[in-house]
Amino acid sequence: MPVVWAALAIVCAISLLNLVLTVAVIRRLREHTELINQGRAQSPAQGEVTLPAGTRVGEFRAVTGDDRTVTRDDLRQGMVVAFFSPRCPTCVEQKPAFIRYASGLSGGRDDVIAVLLGSPEELEGLREELSGVAQIVIEADVDGEMSTAFGLRGYPAFCLMGEKGVLSVTGFQVDVLPESAVL
Repeated sequence: MPVVWAALAIVCAISLLNLVLTVAVIRRLREHTELINQGRAQSPAQGEVTLPAGTRVGEFRAVTGDDRTVTRDDLRQGMVVAFFSPRCPTCVEQKPAFIRYASGLSGGRDDVIAVLLGSPEELEGLREELSGVAQIVIEADVDGEMSTAFGLRGYPAFCLMGEKGVLSVTGFQVDVLPESAVL
């Protein structure tokens, strides 16, 4: 009988050690996830998410959800172009601020283009949320025409257009966009 108790004590000790190690691994994974998310949300000074401000975007031709064709020549001064993906936690965090910002623009949704990256099925909810404040362009991935023209290297990305297709302001967070653009 003492052998059974000894074996049971060993199994309990191993199980307890396994539980402690599992909790430690989970805690470490959470820390890593936060570090990764912070890296995605870094400021433009730490790394550009698109072409830098002062650069003219490349040529592109895209069709919005309203069947309007958009090219670089359609980008007017003061327009906002944003890039989102449903797989991006920072995109989810920045979406409410973007909706508030875009809702305050005097030109309404005609002055805002939201480029959504992913399959139409996974973008359906995001498309519905943003279609009230922005013209929607869907691209499968960062190899799409608009993503390539803007030099997209991460998301979310927020761009304020200057004259003649030149980027005035770019960044990972909505707060890089000037309040003066909201009229």
